[in-house]
Amino acid sequence: MSIEIGIEEVRHMAALSRLAVTEEEERLFAGQFAAIVEYMNVLQDIDVNGVEPLYSPVDQESVTRPDTAFHARTREELLQNAPESDEQYFTVPRIV
Repeated sequence: MSIEIGIEEVRHMAALSRLAVTEEEERLFAGQFAAIVEYMNVLQDIDVNGVEPLYSPVDQESVTRPDTAFHARTREELLQNAPESDEQYFTVPRIV
């Protein structure tokens, strides 16, 4: 079964996509779109009954840490490398 994609359909898709195409590109795209649609029809003939969906070609497990509160560093450790501090908070220039 041969699929035909006309020039008008290509122009319509180009307009929807906001693309400027030449007449030569319209003819080229018409053939390419027809080949794509024809290939999709081939894929429809494949029997996939009993085949589980493949969400990723790589087996991945979600690696998460427990959602628990903890203190990784003390205030003193955090302020140790600060250019300026008042021993409790970072000191920054006033911007007003």
